[in-house]
Amino acid sequence: MATTVVLGGGYAGMRAIKFLQKALPSDDQLILVDKSATHTEKTNLHEVAAGTIDPDKITYDIRTVIGKTVQFVQAAVKHVDIAKKMVSFEDHADLSYDYLVLALGFQSETFGVPGADTNALAMDDLATSKAVYKHIEATIKGYRETKDHNDLKIAVCGAGFTGIELLGELTQSLPKLQEKYQTPAIKLVCLERMPSILPMFTQDLRDYALSFMSKHDVEMMLGSLIAEIKPGAVVYKDSDGQSHEFTANTIIWTVGVSGSHVIADSGFEQRRNRVMVQPDLSLADHPEVFIVGDVAAVMAPDAKRPYPTTAQIALACGEQAAKNIGALRHGKATEPFVYHSSGTVASLSDRDGIGEIFSSNKPVHGYPASVLKKVITDRSLVESAHLSTMFSKGRFDLYH
Repeated sequence: MATTVVLGGGYAGMRAIKFLQKALPSDDQLILVDKSATHTEKTNLHEVAAGTIDPDKITYDIRTVIGKTVQFVQAAVKHVDIAKKMVSFEDHADLSYDYLVLALGFQSETFGVPGADTNALAMDDLATSKAVYKHIEATIKGYRETKDHNDLKIAVCGAGFTGIELLGELTQSLPKLQEKYQTPAIKLVCLERMPSILPMFTQDLRDYALSFMSKHDVEMMLGSLIAEIKPGAVVYKDSDGQSHEFTANTIIWTVGVSGSHVIADSGFEQRRNRVMVQPDLSLADHPEVFIVGDVAAVMAPDAKRPYPTTAQIALACGEQAAKNIGALRHGKATEPFVYHSSGTVASLSDRDGIGEIFSSNKPVHGYPASVLKKVITDRSLVESAHLSTMFSKGRFDLYH
């Protein structure tokens, strides 16, 4: 009998648990650990932050979808000792393992920008995303008393996937808040150091997204290098190196993410808390340890850099890691991870978006892209949980 421990109940961890239950011998012990008993579909956090979706719609109770053969431990991981095969926690007794799946997820990355962690709002999880919308609404509501026009200015720092999708949702929710609290127009600005956005898409699709932002009065300040976040102000340099400040009483940080700090705290060789793994997703010199999701750097074939940390890839890696542990338990060889994309979509609102369909890389935009986004979301619910979870939590508002 062997013990397999899965650290993290996100996309990769939940998918791994699902397949480990099939792959392991019946008398093996299987343990899932997460600091929360709630799984969050984190690709939809921008909707919570913008107030366009009920948080309950993107969550489910982990304990209701794992099998009876899985022991769930609610605890915060502190340290992983791969030499001793031991995991220690902030609030639980140590656990030993024979096989380990590290799927600890992400955290916001400040890239050393002063004040980013204290003077800007992050979107790491459900709680922080709910706090973003609560802050936005309270600040706009407060304008009636303060008459401070900075209460009606929102700065989104970063024009990556999260930033663009958040901006798209805010174009839908801010007019409703403006009407509700009878305020003047709300100014929405995005500051991004690169001269363009979303490099994974074609220029035509990027232009479509920028056109969407323009039509909805979002000011895209591209080529703005953020130097500091002060209380109520973003300090940045323009393309000529000149310093400026954009004042706003709501500043949201979506510049980028890194893996969980537990990776560096545990002494792994890493970059931004991501560990380079072997082709079969195992850790070099530790074939019993598999690292997946946001804490893994998985090299794409014939590529110079790892795959991006997306939910689709996390789900696929979780499945392959589970199958490889099952292979080891039955005395078989592991297999390398091979990824087949189902498509990439960035939503611009509930009814708009840009994307590429499946492996054909066929571009799609507008309403069809928003439908594809919802289909991908529903598929992830099936893959991380069950069909019944998809029916109760899925996105079926495909027609408007």
